[in-house]
Amino acid sequence: LYDFINAFNTVQKTNIISKLHFPHYVHSDGNEPVVYEDGEIFWKTIQVQFKKMINEENWHFSTLDKCDIITVTEKSLQCFVEFNRRDKNKKSYGTAKGIWIATFKNNCWGLQIRSMIPVSGTISSLAGTKMNELK
Repeated sequence: LYDFINAFNTVQKTNIISKLHFPHYVHSDGNEPVVYEDGEIFWKTIQVQFKKMINEENWHFSTLDKCDIITVTEKSLQCFVEFNRRDKNKKSYGTAKGIWIATFKNNCWGLQIRSMIPVSGTISSLAGTKMNELK
């Protein structure tokens, strides 16, 4: 999960997609769940989200500040997570909490399900926000 946040902060397609399993399921507060069947579809959406975060929030990077394991098996890991979006001065301007699920497939771990809810500050969009809502 920390590898995903580190990859997310690079804003590089290959780095980010390599930390996920597909289909990839996302949900955020007030939105219907979204299923990304492959990395190309996911990347198109996340590019819009990056643009919005950078232009409207002055996003510079995110930190995974809490990752408490709920349940773990040989092939699944459920965690309660909390992340913060941060500006170039490392100041948090928005916090979200939720559940992330990683799965072991094709001989590697990858993040497969994310459900997040903003809890403080300014967060313009989260995984699961429909792309047309971001434009």
